[in-house]
This record gives sequence, structure tokens and C-alpha cells, in this order.
Amino acid sequence: MLGPNRQTELMSKARGKASFSWRELTYFIYGGKEAVECREAVFARVGTLLGPSDQMKLPSVYANGGRDDAYLNGLKWGKVLMDEETTYHHGIFDMASHQYALMNASPFGLHPTMFIPTLRLQASIEQQAYWLPLAEAGKIIGTYCQTELGHGTFIRGLETTATFDEENDQFIMHSPTITSTKYWPGSLGFSASHAIVIARLLIKDKDHGIHPFIVQLRSLDDWKPIPGIELGDIGLKMGLNTTDNGYAIFSHARIPRTNMLMGQAQVRRDGTYNRLGSQVSAYSTMLYVRNRIVHVVAFQLAQATTIAIRYSTVRTQGHGHYSESVLEVPILSFKSQHHRLLAVTAQSYALLFAAKSCDSVYGEVLAQQKRGDSGLLPYCHALTAGLKAYATQIAADGVEDARKCCGGHGYSLLSGLPDIVAAVTPHCTWEGENYVLYQQTARYLANCADTIKGKQPIDEAMSYLADAYNDEKTGDASRCTASGDDFLNPQVQLTIFRHRAVRLIFEADSLLTTAEQKEKRHFGNRGAWNTHMMPLISAARAHTEFFVLQAFTQHLTSISDSAIHKALSHLRNLFALIALDSTLSPSAAQFFEDGYLSLAQLRTVRAHVNDLHKQLLPDAIALTDAWNFSDASLQSALGMRDGNVYETLMAWTRQVPINVQAGEERGVYRKGWEGVIKPMLKGRGKEKL
Repeated sequence: MLGPNRQTELMSKARGKASFSWRELTYFIYGGKEAVECREAVFARVGTLLGPSDQMKLPSVYANGGRDDAYLNGLKWGKVLMDEETTYHHGIFDMASHQYALMNASPFGLHPTMFIPTLRLQASIEQQAYWLPLAEAGKIIGTYCQTELGHGTFIRGLETTATFDEENDQFIMHSPTITSTKYWPGSLGFSASHAIVIARLLIKDKDHGIHPFIVQLRSLDDWKPIPGIELGDIGLKMGLNTTDNGYAIFSHARIPRTNMLMGQAQVRRDGTYNRLGSQVSAYSTMLYVRNRIVHVVAFQLAQATTIAIRYSTVRTQGHGHYSESVLEVPILSFKSQHHRLLAVTAQSYALLFAAKSCDSVYGEVLAQQKRGDSGLLPYCHALTAGLKAYATQIAADGVEDARKCCGGHGYSLLSGLPDIVAAVTPHCTWEGENYVLYQQTARYLANCADTIKGKQPIDEAMSYLADAYNDEKTGDASRCTASGDDFLNPQVQLTIFRHRAVRLIFEADSLLTTAEQKEKRHFGNRGAWNTHMMPLISAARAHTEFFVLQAFTQHLTSISDSAIHKALSHLRNLFALIALDSTLSPSAAQFFEDGYLSLAQLRTVRAHVNDLHKQLLPDAIALTDAWNFSDASLQSALGMRDGNVYETLMAWTRQVPINVQAGEERGVYRKGWEGVIKPMLKGRGKEKL
């Protein structure tokens, strides 16, 4: 940078308006000062290995755009992160990369995110003793191979088979149809030596359902595929081209019987099958990954928000309502800009706290399982399914809106935003398509509603549903009486969200029950669920959003710094109130359609939202700084911490390979001129100009 300029001055001024220490909030986000300093040391070490830190140098990710280049770049940084983990064992890159994307962006990413966790959760003690040391030392590279060409979310429909050959004490892995081809797993194309393959267990013509098997894919000597296994890359995707999402076709490939993961079920030498745990416990890896996805998308949404708010702070456009000013004003001052960006800021923090609360639930499930108890597992399954669906959709919509807030520059890869959009979007599909996952949550909620109606006990975590049902029956429930500042009371907000969730759950369950009874009489109970699928999904989303607000509220109680508590309380209030009335809320009408809230109360909510904007605007930069994203991790010319947007953008633009090549030819891009433009002009004849 040549020196201070208008943009850096605007950024410095905005940063100075903060009402709290962003650094102290960083400690809260990451779990303390020691954890933050450890992360910073790790990121500095990784940054040194990956290249120079000169912010004016074009990041390598933008220097080459071909399929080979992207994969080789992924191999480069993937190796650095894997070496870092195997050397220091800090776990920072177990789930997210140095750019805060889910680790499956790395060709080695599914090794720590799914391969090792599955070994820990589903292998026997003896298998763990053998496989975990190899995996944790990086002596083998693993992936998780479940999705097929014809089946994804519907796991019971998977077609790959593992047939027990008693004579040779082996399983025969086979892809019996084209649709049984394993398709999409990361690292599968060229990077993994081993895979945990999910296949149907067949013993003496009996199908025992899906089970996990360790399959060696490639020779550790020459990296050639093992005989009977065809492997390859699936080609360019919308994003995440740094990894080799691949396909695998098994043609009677053989593995030892002991390669079936036997922590939940066993097959003895004589073919005897024994189930050791519940069938549901086999989904424990999936619950873990869905939980971690919520963490990752919270940070990815925060990344996009950071870039957009920083850019909006230094991007000046017009005079707005300040006609007496000679200087153009930052676009963040415009209502349409800060309304959207403060909303996604609130959502990013909401998802962070929801992920932390989900961690606690998942931890309780693991503790229960060690005691042989799976009582909390159905609730955890419903929670992770709904939260993954909610969080990924909120994040996908939010990062795209943040990109739009950056205007034309947001469309440039150099902004960093298109890569974030492309990295977040697939979360809505993998590990369960969102609308399917909401149905899994809805089925659990419908069962809870039926249990309550039958006067039977339900999971303690769902007690709010039983309490509210009893209130309705006794007439204790009434319309919301809140007014004025009552809407800033977290308990009032929770009551409003609870009322919506309870109403939608019992209404959806009643619709389903009535339809099932009718169809059972006439059609055999075939289409009731499909008929009322959308109300059921709405109920699941409302329940999940209630959980998110609960988590946000709960985590604020642990903040001792009064200034931070005040700022995050404003943010929590904004998160809650924009759900009641906002272009960003897809279901605001649900709060009003039964008359629980009135039009007059809606006007009060809108006034509060405007006031919250005024309270939060001075803290916008601090709220994004607190995530502690380095310039290197953002890789955004628009999101530079010092605000030096235009000098950085032009410096990077001049280094784009096509410009470098043209510069070496005195401004002529030779391939384009010689190959197309020159012949085209010559063919039309010379005209006097």
C-alpha cells in the first residue's frame, strides 16, 4: 500500500466506533485466550508454508482455474494441513480448512472428518487398535463411501452389496447395477488409499441391511487401484474443485471378513450374524457430521458477512440524505444495505451458539452410549437433522445476499464471495437433502405429539411441547399481550417462538392423523404423509428455530463482559424480531395467522428493528473482526482488514495470468489475436477508418 487513503481512513474510523473489545469477543467465540493464541500460531505456521503473506500478491487460488490446477492446489494445502494435524494433534483442521470451508474441500479432508470418526464410533476395540494408529499417523488416507449414483439421502435404498463367502472367510464387494456406482464421495477419485464403504450385508441370501466395511482402494506401493475396483474423478463441479469427488465401481472385489466394522454388529467365521447395538446407532457418524456442518456454515456465513460489511464500510456511493456533504457516503449507511447485513450478522452468531448447544446434546448421547443407553439418540437425530437443514439454508441464502450487497465486484472471484457461495451451497444437499431432513425431524415431532395426546412421558428436551399442550387444554394459553419494550425481553421472544412451534406441530400432526385414518379406510394409508408434507416441514423448521433462539439466549448468560453482553443482546433481539417481519424470513406469517400477534404489535416490532439497526451499526466492524479471520483466510480483495479495497483489487487484477501473458507481448493476448481476431478481421477485408 502506498499510504493511507479514503478507504483505509473510513475503515479506521468505523473500527474506532466499537462499544466493546472485539478481541474479548474473539476469546468467547473460540473458547478463551489460550485457544485463540493457539489458533493464531497454527494459522501463521500454515501460512508460512503455503506462501508469502503480501496482501498485494494474487492468491494462488485465482492464478489458475483448470481442473488439474485446482486439484493440485488442493493437494498442496491439503498436505500442509494433514502434516500439521499429524504432527501437533490440535484438531483445528479436523473439520474446517485454513479458509474455514468444510475439510472435504481438501483431497484428504474426509480422512479426519468421516473416516477416523467412523472408526472410533463403529469399529470394535480390536479394529480400533489396528486401524486408528495407521490413520492418525497418516500412513493410510481414508474416505467415506456412501452416496451412490441412484441413492443419496435414502440410505436404506443403497444397492452396493457385501456378500459373505464362508469358504474363503471374505466379503465380496460388488456394484450390481449402474445406479449402485458409488458417486460423489470426496477423495475417492485419486487421493484415498482406503474407504469405509457402506453396503448391504448379504449372508446366505439374507439381507441384513447396510453396514460399514473397510476397503483398500489403491496399492500403497504404486497407487494403482486394487483389482476389481474402478476409480475416477467425476469432473468439474460448481465449486470445491480442489478435491477429487469421485466414483467407484466394485466388480466382485474381495476383502477379509475382519474388515467389516464390528462395533455395532458382528459376523462370525461360520457366518453367524449378531447385532450388538441398536440399528439407529449405526447412524452415529452421520449425526456427528451434521453437527459439525452447522459449525462450519456459521463460520462461512460470518466470512461472507465480514467481507460485505468491510466493503460496505469503505465503498462510497452517492450522498443519500446527506446532501450538504461534499463527500459520498459509505453504502453501509443506507437502510437496504445495513438491514440485510446486520441480519446475516445476527444469523451467523445464532448458528454459532446453536452449534455449541448441539455439541452438548451430542456429547450426552456419546456418554449414554458408553453406558449402553440410547435414550437420547432419537432426540439427537431429530435435532441434528433439523438444525443441519435450517443452518445450511440460512447460510446459503445469507452468503448469496452478502455477495449481492457487494454489487458487481461481488461477482468477481477476486472478492472471495463466489467461492464461499459455491462452498456453502452443497451443504444443503450432502449428508441429507434439507427437505428430507426436515421430514425426519417432523416424524419425531409427530410421534411426540401422539405420545403427549396419549398421556405418555416424552423426552425431557421436548417438555415444552407437553407443557404448552396442557396450557391449551386448561385455557391458560392466550394471545400475546406484549407491548413496547416487552418485545426486547428474551422470555417474551421465546414464548412467541414456542407458541408458533407448538401450534404448527399439533396442527400438522392432526392433519396427518386425520388423513391416515381416512386413507386407511379407503386406500391403505399410502399418501397421508405426502399430502401434508409441507405443514410437517414447517413444523420442523419452527421447532428448530425455537431451539436456535433458546441457544442464543442461553449462551448470552455466560458472558460477563457487560459491553459484549449488551452488543450481543442487541444482536439476539434483531435475530428474533426479523423472524417476525422481514424480507429475510420465509415464514413470518406463521406468527400472525392464528391471531396470536396483532398488526399493532407488528408495527412495534418494526420500530424496534429500526432502533436496533442504530444501536448495532457502530459495532458492525467489531462484530465481524471478532471472528478473527485473517486476510489470507478470506482471500478477498474486498474484505481486506485495513479497508484498502481498490489498490488490492487492481494489484490482483494485473496479476491475473491472462494479463501477465498479454503484458509480456506489449498488451496483446497472442492466442486470441493470432487464433481468432486477426483472421476474422482479415477475412472481412481492410476498411479505411
